[in-house]
Amino acid sequence: DACKNIDDSFPDVTPHDLRHAAASMMISAGANALVVQRQLGHSSAKMTLDKYSHLFDSDLDDIIDAFPQDRGIVV
Repeated sequence: DACKNIDDSFPDVTPHDLRHAAASMMISAGANALVVQRQLGHSSAKMTLDKYSHLFDSDLDDIIDAFPQDRGIVV
């Protein structure tokens, strides 16, 4: 609410939104899914990964950067 008082265009952010963002960023950063599962109190790592493992643009960039550029050329 304090942010809305300063700037009315500030989006509504709930504690659940923050939890979701934090979990997604941990998984994207390579955190062990079992650790994230335990932190969130989920019954399985599958549940955690199904809900919070999003594909970020930076994830694609990391894979592209890791792939040798000369190997993708078709002659």
